[in-house]
Amino acid sequence: MAIDLQKGISLKIEGELGKFQTLPIESLIKIAESLQELVMSIAKYDLPANESIDLNNFKLELTDFQKGSAIPSFALTQRVQPVIADYENQRKEVTKKLNTIFEISDKGDYTDLRDLYPEHFKRNEIVEKLYDFTSSFKNSPVAIYEKGNINEKSEKYRPKRFKASTKKSLIVDVKEIKEDVLEEKAFARIKVTRKGSKTRNSIEEVISTAQHSLSYSPEVINVNRKQYILNFPLRCLFAKEDDYYIINNEQLDIIGTGETQAEAEQNFNEEFDYLYNRLNSLKDSQLNKRLLRIKSVLNSFVKEVF
Repeated sequence: MAIDLQKGISLKIEGELGKFQTLPIESLIKIAESLQELVMSIAKYDLPANESIDLNNFKLELTDFQKGSAIPSFALTQRVQPVIADYENQRKEVTKKLNTIFEISDKGDYTDLRDLYPEHFKRNEIVEKLYDFTSSFKNSPVAIYEKGNINEKSEKYRPKRFKASTKKSLIVDVKEIKEDVLEEKAFARIKVTRKGSKTRNSIEEVISTAQHSLSYSPEVINVNRKQYILNFPLRCLFAKEDDYYIINNEQLDIIGTGETQAEAEQNFNEEFDYLYNRLNSLKDSQLNKRLLRIKSVLNSFVKEVF
């Protein structure tokens, strides 16, 4: 079974918590908040880093409350914030991963989260949020259905108890790196002197990547067998953080990343190409003020496209 956050999901809460076919306000708030935080964490960690994401599009709303035990229903908000990326596809991806997580909770083998999230910084948060969600029902059994499909024969997820000891085994303590083993990389400004056949290089300045950024100012952008000729250089920040190179243009809200400078440039050019074509394929009436401003600035840069 796959639930769909767009259509909505229902939580049938039985046992002590739902025996009067009602829910205490504090319990409803705790359940709703823990589910919301789990969905937000999935959106934050499971969507591509190079896509434009507005987490407001992943907010949940209470859509219904039925009797027959206590059955609150939630769905993704219809108050959508326009973004450059395909927010509907992003919602599908988040829903897909939520189903996978609910499948793990239905089996009760939460150690599978280690395989699902091998990176500890992602797993730590997902484990915390899932533990909070499953704990929000206290000891009351709960069944998760697709909204409007609540009956004994329909398939459903039944989250099993998430033991504190299991949660602890999945959490990785992140300790600060000691100063005596801290490494720092830097860029160098090199002066090249040529005299006849001899070349001499001398370092004029060392620029720490921890404190400075260099500039990246292309006048031509080549991507996907196309060439954008710009009216003037597109000035961007160029920096290196941890093991990644980053090219950022705040005016256009474009960020390119890569393990090498070439990969970052290619990613940036692809984002530029996508943004240019996407915004110019839409009418101005379909864009909010921010996207209209970006479209105007973007078109002022582009002189010709070959």
